[in-house]
Amino acid sequence: MIYMSHTRMSVIIHHSMKKSLTTRSAEDVSGSRAIRIVAIFGPTAVGKSRVAVEVARAIAGEVVAADSMQIYRGLPILTDQPGEELMTAVFHHLVGVVPLSAEYSAARYAREAEGIVREVAGRRRLPLLAGGTGLYMRGLLGGLSFAPRAGSEARARWEGFLAERGADAAFRELKRLDPGAAAVTGRGNPRRLVRALEAAQARAESPELAANGTSSPAPVERGRLWSAESPYRVLSFGLEMPRAALYARIDQRVDEMMAAGAVDEVREALRGRVSRTAAQAIGFQDIRDYIEGAQTFEQAAAAMKQKSRRYAKRQLTWMRKMPDVVRIDVAGRTPEQAARQIIDCVRQAGFFPYGSS
Repeated sequence: MIYMSHTRMSVIIHHSMKKSLTTRSAEDVSGSRAIRIVAIFGPTAVGKSRVAVEVARAIAGEVVAADSMQIYRGLPILTDQPGEELMTAVFHHLVGVVPLSAEYSAARYAREAEGIVREVAGRRRLPLLAGGTGLYMRGLLGGLSFAPRAGSEARARWEGFLAERGADAAFRELKRLDPGAAAVTGRGNPRRLVRALEAAQARAESPELAANGTSSPAPVERGRLWSAESPYRVLSFGLEMPRAALYARIDQRVDEMMAAGAVDEVREALRGRVSRTAAQAIGFQDIRDYIEGAQTFEQAAAAMKQKSRRYAKRQLTWMRKMPDVVRIDVAGRTPEQAARQIIDCVRQAGFFPYGSS
């Protein structure tokens, strides 16, 4: 990872970005120069949305959101979607476009975001990928395959293992792969045992993808989310601040959400169907429990704060594994100041004006 300061910016661009820009300039399938993308990642409440808008304004960009919950329509407060001021300042894609009743996956996001990126670049504008869902960024930038798993092959393997080695050996293997699954599966139902082994193998191969029913990622360097060889030419920036300051922002934001009407928003959503993936929005179940009388308003808010802090920690882990990410400490700085640092980097790298490289 790269830390950015104003005084070292030119040195960093020359030393760290030159190689990545060169290696990523392979031609795309249409024979044209690879599409350029500016990516801004960071934990929840760090201020990505406003920084992204300031950057997009300056570089003739359009924001392509990479947020698994902001994609839904109907929970703008709870999912902290950009407000009207930001949405009208620059064009935003993939914000509030999917009904709450629909399931949504990283595979679908990768397909739709790829089409949008190509369309934006085709108009000679810069796609600016902004969000905090690491798997979505990985799906688009990392060139992952989301073809369905060859489940029948894995199933056949474990069925053969069971027939040859017996239930005891199969159960021991399940305990090795996933002790928790073994505790609830037992060895008395061969069909269930095979299914558990198949799922445990998938989780062991790729924990973050197994839940989405996707294929395993291609091998990459240990500790990285994806290979530095992206299908695009990418400049990646990670926004961060000291943990205590971030947690204070998270707590404040939850309080503001609750005051702004998050409870009414969830109550209205519950009048219709809410998909499994939409219901995973942080705070949705906590507010639902409050509405149904299972906990107090204060308990719901406290649970939301705790879950948001835990999510922020996971996001910071993702960020540390992003290849060639430029980390920018935004503590004590305005969105305009943080954006200016990114804009200068984008210009020095030749990403803007569009035809300069």
